[in-house]
Amino acid sequence: MTRALDPGIVIRRVRADEGPRVRRLRLEALADPVAAIAFLETTEQALARPDAEWSERAARNATAADQAGFVAVLDDEHVGSVVVFPRRAGEPDYFQRIPTVDTATLVGVYVSPRVRGRGVIDALIRAAQDWARDAGYPELTLDVHERNVVAIAAYRRGGFEVVGEFAGDDGREIAMAAKL
Repeated sequence: MTRALDPGIVIRRVRADEGPRVRRLRLEALADPVAAIAFLETTEQALARPDAEWSERAARNATAADQAGFVAVLDDEHVGSVVVFPRRAGEPDYFQRIPTVDTATLVGVYVSPRVRGRGVIDALIRAAQDWARDAGYPELTLDVHERNVVAIAAYRRGGFEVVGEFAGDDGREIAMAAKL
């Protein structure tokens, strides 16, 4: 059952000028012991990225036709995020898998502890699914670490089903997909 989003929390596409906010939320996510398992970078790597890279990331996720970033905002502060981007047929992805067709993939999923349990993850997933459907993708895929049981439960609520598993950098990863 999908949870209703609490009043005062807004889900929207990230804005091009929000690089510093994107960076701040990513650093929070990487420091969160519950969420850090979901990311393929360390705090040190994120800190080493120049401000221009964060600005470019926000601008691309705000305006690109082939990918989108969504944020949850409470009191003008980013408290959650997701990114949808294409995995191109014939090109290796972040785990060196090569898809046979173009696929929309959900990454960078994070909800701050301040708003967990308030419907944010469900609303972010819906925003990503809506964008992927409107972009013409028949399904949305994601990978999640087997130990990330809270995220797996949220993805199942969002209509994702297990479609495979594989060895990741830090244990077993579960591949999931939701028909759009």
